[in-house]
Amino acid sequence: MITASSAGTTSIPTEASRNPWRCSLSDLAIKARGVRKTYGRFVALKNIDLDVKSGVVYGFLGPNGAGKTTLIKILLGLSIPNDGEVEIFGKDLFLERNTILKSVGAVVEAPAFFEYLTAYENLYHLTRLSGNISREKIEDTLKVVGLEDVAGKNVGAFSYGMKQRLGIANALLPENKLIFLDEPTNGLDPHGILGVRQLIKRLCRESGITVFISSHMLAEVEQVCDYVTIIDKGEKVCEAKVSDLVERQSRIEFKTSDVGKAAEFLRSGNYEIIDERKHHDSSAFILKGHESEIPELARRLVSAGIGILKISRHKDTLEDVFVEITGKNKTDSVSDRF
Repeated sequence: MITASSAGTTSIPTEASRNPWRCSLSDLAIKARGVRKTYGRFVALKNIDLDVKSGVVYGFLGPNGAGKTTLIKILLGLSIPNDGEVEIFGKDLFLERNTILKSVGAVVEAPAFFEYLTAYENLYHLTRLSGNISREKIEDTLKVVGLEDVAGKNVGAFSYGMKQRLGIANALLPENKLIFLDEPTNGLDPHGILGVRQLIKRLCRESGITVFISSHMLAEVEQVCDYVTIIDKGEKVCEAKVSDLVERQSRIEFKTSDVGKAAEFLRSGNYEIIDERKHHDSSAFILKGHESEIPELARRLVSAGIGILKISRHKDTLEDVFVEITGKNKTDSVSDRF
């Protein structure tokens, strides 16, 4: 169940973890309290609170310019907030930054590699600053991301999806428990998207890795994330379990070619029309109502001489929720400057 907080946002329900490798339920991978960031007079973040459980896939969404990049920079220790506290695995990020970041990895934008080196050689050189990492550890990590068969091939011959996998492998080394992924499926073909999606789920399920994803691809976030936070204009407006968000209210979808007649019938019958989706020769009306009301509605429509092309329970998508909460279409083109 989604519960409203005093700030008007929604809070995350808890669930037990049976994997002993993961942190206990009392532990959080990320805990942020009152995070505020300004640039001159512009307030980029307004008192953000965040609770990210260990061993989950966590989505972070917001319109362009909402403050996503600003918060991610703060969580990675790349920017200091004006106010607020951040803990990573129970340690103060700003007091123990160097220690904390040894267990945190990130893939931000397109990962860059030495294309004349092999996958193995890239990981070897890129992780040398983290200390001596054994050949076995690197090979095991390449196996985890599904690149064990191409470990000896030059990265210049890799597809974009393979480079994304290699970027995730680099983020996992040497023993990282938390990884940040910025648009992990952007630019991938359908097979690449499926592969990365399955990899992320497996990292969480089998290894207890916490994955924090920032993305504008809402359909992907819905399929891969356990929880999601939505921010808008620097404020957190929603924090909930994804399954709870898309199941949050009952709706009925009714499609007909008798558009004008149906609209008049619904208005006169005091049905609440939430949305009308127009097609070439028909319209689909999204109504507020419970699934149990469908038989009676269908009977009344038939009695009124209105043809029914489809009538069923309507399930929201994460995109529906996002647009409703932020009042913006996900393709709005405001620059994400901060």
